[in-house]
Amino acid sequence: MSKIDEKHGSSPAPAGSKLKRWALLAEIAGAVAVVLSVAYLALQVSDNNKLLRSQAHYNALELGQRPLELLLENESLVGVLLKCEKDPQAIDPTSWERCSTYYFLETNSWEYFYYQHIDGSIPPQLWRGADAYFKQKVITNLGYARFWSEMQIAFDEPFRSYVAAEFAAVQPEE
Repeated sequence: MSKIDEKHGSSPAPAGSKLKRWALLAEIAGAVAVVLSVAYLALQVSDNNKLLRSQAHYNALELGQRPLELLLENESLVGVLLKCEKDPQAIDPTSWERCSTYYFLETNSWEYFYYQHIDGSIPPQLWRGADAYFKQKVITNLGYARFWSEMQIAFDEPFRSYVAAEFAAVQPEE
C-alpha cells in the first residue's frame, strides 16, 4: 500500500476488479453489436420482401396479359372464341379444344392472382381488378360455364370452390 492509501484508509483495487470492469464493457459492446446486426438484418429482410412483392406483381401481370396477347397475335382465335362465347355446345370439337385451352390459360392466371392475393404478394387493387374481370367472364361468357364443367378437376382447393361459387351464383334456380 502507498502512503496515500494508508492515510485515507483505502486499499488498492484488486486486479480482479479491473478485469471484471473490462469484461462488463466487453459484454455491453457485444450486446450493442448484436442489436445493430439484428436491426441491419431486419432492414435487409424488409428490402427483400419488397423485391419479392414487386416480382410477384410483375409475374401476375405477365401471366394475366398473355392470353390477351394471343388474341392480338391470332385473328382466327378471336373468331373461334366469339363463337364459343355465344353457343359453346354448337362448336366443332377442334374449335372447342382451342377455346378450352384459351380458357384454361385465363383460369390459370385467375388462380395465380387468387393465391398471390391470399399470400399478400400483390397489391389488393390488382387482385380486385383481376377478380372482377374474371367474374364478369363467368357471368357473360357461356363458354366459361362449359369449360368449368369439364375442367374444374384441373384446379385444387380452395380456388376450385371459390370459382364454383361464382358459377353457382349465376346459375338460374330451378
